[in-house]
Amino acid sequence: MKNRTIELANGLRVVHTHNPYTRAVHCGYVINAGSRDDGAEALGMAHFIEHMIFKGTTNRKTFHILNYLESVGGDLNAYTSKEKTCVYASLASDYVDRATELLTDICFASTFPVKEIEKEKQVISEEIDMYRNAPDEAIFEDFDQFIFPQHTLGHPILGTKESIRTFTQADIQDFVGRSFSEGRMVYSIVGHVSDREVDRLVDKYLRHLTLGTPYSDRRTPPPLITDMQTVAISSSQTHEILGGRAYGIKDEKYFPFLVLNNLLGGPAMNARLNLNIREKFGLTYNISSFFSPYLDCGMWGIYYACEPKNRDRIHRLVQKELKGFMEKPLGVIRLSQAKKQLIGQLTLGYENLMTQMLSNAKDMLDFDEIVSFSSYIKCIDKVQASHLMEVANECFSPENISRLTYEGNKTLNGSAIPQFNPQTSSPTPQ
Repeated sequence: MKNRTIELANGLRVVHTHNPYTRAVHCGYVINAGSRDDGAEALGMAHFIEHMIFKGTTNRKTFHILNYLESVGGDLNAYTSKEKTCVYASLASDYVDRATELLTDICFASTFPVKEIEKEKQVISEEIDMYRNAPDEAIFEDFDQFIFPQHTLGHPILGTKESIRTFTQADIQDFVGRSFSEGRMVYSIVGHVSDREVDRLVDKYLRHLTLGTPYSDRRTPPPLITDMQTVAISSSQTHEILGGRAYGIKDEKYFPFLVLNNLLGGPAMNARLNLNIREKFGLTYNISSFFSPYLDCGMWGIYYACEPKNRDRIHRLVQKELKGFMEKPLGVIRLSQAKKQLIGQLTLGYENLMTQMLSNAKDMLDFDEIVSFSSYIKCIDKVQASHLMEVANECFSPENISRLTYEGNKTLNGSAIPQFNPQTSSPTPQ
């Protein structure tokens, strides 16, 4: 399968991978704008727009948008991350014309009706409540702010109830104008669609589009001042995350830390944290680590939930695991196993054509090219034990680690988790 890139005069880029071994097609727009582009006065704007583009265009009402692909068995969806907004569809390849026309319509001809704006404010307020009532969700959102205080990367993707109440049609149109713009959008297609058909779609729907003027004021976060904080919640369990800053996707230490994080607490059942804490002592049902890389920086963390009485012991065991990576190099056999495991996991993920479609677009936005899967494998193969020790000592040193704890207390009334104030690192009652 060969990747092909088409660069249009209007600044839109199209990436296409023809896969003759499927009857489906996955296609979508990926926009280089996410919650870090909201701005301090419009928290949640990118996510709000993700909802609003389905609420009517100059050509369709909401029902017609939602029914157009569903009626032929297709799926239409979208999501917002810290740095990207993705609007995409999956359906039988016979209907790729229908999908391309609809996706283009909702991305470039949405009208953002005032009545629908007010209705969606209530919907998203309920979504925020859902997250704030789930400690295993809320703690991740608050930890972002803990690691990126007073920075857009620390802002909740959904925004706050207070911020979304202020959104107007003009605010939305302004954000779309500067975000859905030249150089910041890629249309990606993966599936059983020929080059000739893609060229036809480009000429019919994409070549004439007018994109906005590119604008971005992204700023790299300042150095982190580590902190520790405990918040009492009404729960029989304690939830805790400890972690700190890590590396961006362009950093040469990205791949060593990717290997290290997977070995420490990745999805496999033989990850160190799972084997040496959950399986060995039975102190927690859920313990894992995560690595969230962005374009210019990153963060990592370890999450676990447990009975309050076990929190301190788990913390000591976690520190022991981190110290081991800092002080003792991984053996040749264990390093080889760790790299093979990560490569195997990535291979399985890459078999998902939807993943390929989104990955191709993101690569084009971040690197101005589609990075081949074999290139990722080569980078992982180059990782040495000394590289793992280096990133472990930089990230796992106690002075570089922050800790956020939701301390379970069954005697407290209520269930909502305190909402972090975006201007500070201290929680305030919602």
